[in-house]
Amino acid sequence: MVLATLSTLPITTTRDSTPTKQPGVSLTLLQRRADSLRRLAGSVDPILANSYRRRASELELEVWIHLVRSGLAPEDSPLAA
Repeated sequence: MVLATLSTLPITTTRDSTPTKQPGVSLTLLQRRADSLRRLAGSVDPILANSYRRRASELELEVWIHLVRSGLAPEDSPLAA
């Protein structure tokens, strides 16, 4: 029996592809969606509520990442409360 390792796998070549630019992300829309999911989490089954809160956290993290990459400090963002 022969085990495949990184050194024994065949080398395949792939074309260099340039990443396509994602359409502009509306940070306000992402934040509103996160807020909405958190509100809904209070009125649904606990298992579903956990999923809603987790997704809200993911959206908030995405907003934060976009802010940091754009050079804005999170407290200077237009979304800061």
